[in-house]
This record gives sequence, C-alpha cells and structure tokens, in this order.
Amino acid sequence: MKKNQTDEKINGLNVLMFSDRLASFDFGPTHPFKPIRAKQMMELLTRYSLLQEKNQRVIDPEPIPEEFLYLFHDRAYIDLLKKAGRGDFTLDMLEAGLGTEDNPVLPGLYDFCLTSAGATHQGALMLINDEADRVFNPLGGFHHAGAAHAEGFCYVNDCAVAIMDLTRRGKRVAYIDIDVHFGNGVRDAFVNRNDVLCVSIHESGATIYPWSGFQDDIGEGEGRGYTVNIPLLQGSDDEVFLYAFESVVPPLVAAFSPDVVIAVIGADTHRDDPLGHLYLTTNGYERAVRIIRDISPKLLATGGGGYNLYKTAALWALAWASFCGLEPEDTFAGLIGGMMYGPEAQSGTLRDRPQAASGALKEQCLDHARDVVAYLKKNVFPTHGIS
Repeated sequence: MKKNQTDEKINGLNVLMFSDRLASFDFGPTHPFKPIRAKQMMELLTRYSLLQEKNQRVIDPEPIPEEFLYLFHDRAYIDLLKKAGRGDFTLDMLEAGLGTEDNPVLPGLYDFCLTSAGATHQGALMLINDEADRVFNPLGGFHHAGAAHAEGFCYVNDCAVAIMDLTRRGKRVAYIDIDVHFGNGVRDAFVNRNDVLCVSIHESGATIYPWSGFQDDIGEGEGRGYTVNIPLLQGSDDEVFLYAFESVVPPLVAAFSPDVVIAVIGADTHRDDPLGHLYLTTNGYERAVRIIRDISPKLLATGGGGYNLYKTAALWALAWASFCGLEPEDTFAGLIGGMMYGPEAQSGTLRDRPQAASGALKEQCLDHARDVVAYLKKNVFPTHGIS
C-alpha cells in the first residue's frame, strides 16, 4: 500500500467503529438521515484498499451502559426515549422533541442511540488508555441533542456524553466541529467551562438551522473565550473555509493543549449536499481533516451530517485515508463502472475536480470571513495568550 508522501509521519493504531446493525437502521423513506451511508463508506474503503494495514482495526461497538447517559442527559428524558424506542408515542414526548418530523418515534430507536453513543464513548476510552491513536465513528456526532430534548435528527448527544466522562477523568478536551450546522447541543453543555474548548465552523445561523452560533457567542463565566464560532456565508468555498479555519483553529488548539480532540467531521459542507449551502469540494474537506489530524494528540472523529449519500461516503473514506496516512487506490479501475458504487462524476476517484466561487459573492464571503477572524483574534485569542 502506498503511503501519501506528506503523511509518512502517521503511525499508531487507527480504529474504525462500524456496526452493521446501526448502518441498517431506517428512519423512514422520507427522512434525510440515512445510516446506510456508513455501509456505503465501508464498500468504498474496500474498493480503494483502505482497510488492509496492520495498524488498522474495525470494531463492532457495544451499547453504552445507560448510567453514562446521565453524565449529560436528564433521567426523565431518557425514560421518554426508552418508551419511544418501543414505538410508543405519548403527547408529553413532543415537549422533549420526540415524535416530530425531524425526530420520529421508532421501534429500536433507543438501542440505536445506545450503540451509536457506545461507539463514541468506547473510542474515547481507547484513546486515553493508549489502545488507539485515532478513532473514527461514522455513525456518531449527534451534536444537536440537548440534556432534556431531541432535535435536528439527534436524540442522544454522544459527543457531550464522552466529553463529560473524559473531563471527570481529568482530561482536557478540544471539540472541533466542521459540520455545516452549528453544534448547539455541545455548546450548551460546556458554555460555562474552561476545560473544554468548543470550536465550530459552519454556515451562518442567519440562513440555516439551528439559527445560532454567531461569532459573538464566545462563552459565559469561566468559559468565556472557550466557545468559538466561525459562521460562514452561503456560497463559501474551499478557499474561504480554509482561510477561516486555518486562521483560528490550529493556534487556539495549540494554546489550549488538549489531551484529546473530539471532532464532528460532517460531510454536509459539500457543494452537492441538499441541506447545506456552502460550496466545499473534497479538496477543502480533506485539507481540513488533515489539519485536525495533525493538531490532535489523540483524535476521536465522528461522522455528523451528510445527506448526499454517495458524497458523504466518499468524504468519510477520504477522512479515514487521511487519518491512516494512505492514498486511495481504485482496485476496480478499468474493470467495472463507478455507477455501481454511486453516481460518481469521475469514475475511479473519490475526489472532485477543484472548483471555486468567483465574482461578487466570493468577495462578500471572503470579507465576511475576514471580519469573523478579526473579531475572534481580538476577543478570544487574548484569553489563550495568543497575540
């Protein structure tokens, strides 16, 4: 297997959490969230020879013990979620966000939540026990769920639960979110704390759910300066995204010096995603993932959003390749068509051709990103001793 020359320093154990049970769970034909994208990712990893290294393991995760959920979630809410997992609906569930169009009540739902949260939590423990260096849970990253409610396709906030457990064990955690949607549930969990750095780069809440995550939200109390939001305008492309990301995230993470980085690497920033309005290609996404990899002493990545199924699977495959320092090689090139694996515009590659925005919209996006970066350098960087 050829290693990417720029990734020769990558070593250590890479763990992929994958459960066929999770990937087969169905939220219904009209629901945008499709767990099957993780199974499509696995097919691409096989096709592109990305699961053959000695320092790679694929683990079928165990459900998280229920008591860990209470590190973040209210007991009364979990009781309702159990009922929802039996397929039972009662009107009091609506106040907790259950039984809505976004968060339907389904048989098997509670088991799905336990296992997806278990994959993230198990990965976190592997990192701090030196059993892994990088862990990827594609069916994790449910960053919108609150302590007492579901929202945004998210029922149990696996990231918040894992971070709560890590911090009670004395670990400093940097949370990095590159999903197109602001990770409001994780923000709310740690907005008052200075042992967790929460950085989210996303489409501005002026144009997309959850309608929040603006740059002036920089934390409260002891946590002031530890909540960092980088909202981008619709149409922001690779150049805009990477300018803002590289200007803010690496210096803050270096100054914070975490023991573990937990990342949500949502694929819905891609230009072809039906629910987002950013203009990233695989090139910008892959660069951001590599930066996260390089600044993380220990890394737990979760899949987050992504609603173009093939593009999500392709981006996650590229992320896994980056974590492992590998270059994808299409073992089927010239033998069968790419359409068997999804609507690839360029059969034989996971990557897009470079494509950038231009004109007045591009300048507007760049000007906005510069303003956000300037605000954060003035109001957040001094908290961390960065001049």
